[in-house]
Amino acid sequence: MNVVKSLMFPFAIAASLGFSGCETTGNSDGEVISPSGASQSGPINAIGFLKTDYEPLNKWLDESFAVDYKHMTPTLIFDQVPLNDIFYETSNLPTSAPAFNFSSPQVTRRELLKKIANHWRLKMSFVTDAGGTPTAVKVEG
Repeated sequence: MNVVKSLMFPFAIAASLGFSGCETTGNSDGEVISPSGASQSGPINAIGFLKTDYEPLNKWLDESFAVDYKHMTPTLIFDQVPLNDIFYETSNLPTSAPAFNFSSPQVTRRELLKKIANHWRLKMSFVTDAGGTPTAVKVEG
């Protein structure tokens, strides 16, 4: 009986160490992952992101949509609804970047672009014409 108890103790320690290293609710960046693999997180702070005085563009950026993106790459993401209504000037996009997975029942385009910019560490700004009217979103990797 003493032998059984002495063998149970090391087994219990090994089992607890093995299970404590398992990560079931997030990835190494601390972002919570849903069972489907799509990123789910709290509110996206997009205050001041892609700020413009051009009211039609502000209205477009602040319109909300439901999105469900899976396995998106930097070259595909800007062709997806609801982002594909405007022109993007892209340069130096990452080629071997991790896929963008994101799902939300309600997110604005501004929040979505901010999430994308943060995910791939992209710089986003506006390209304007001579009169100062935005003509495209400049995306730099």
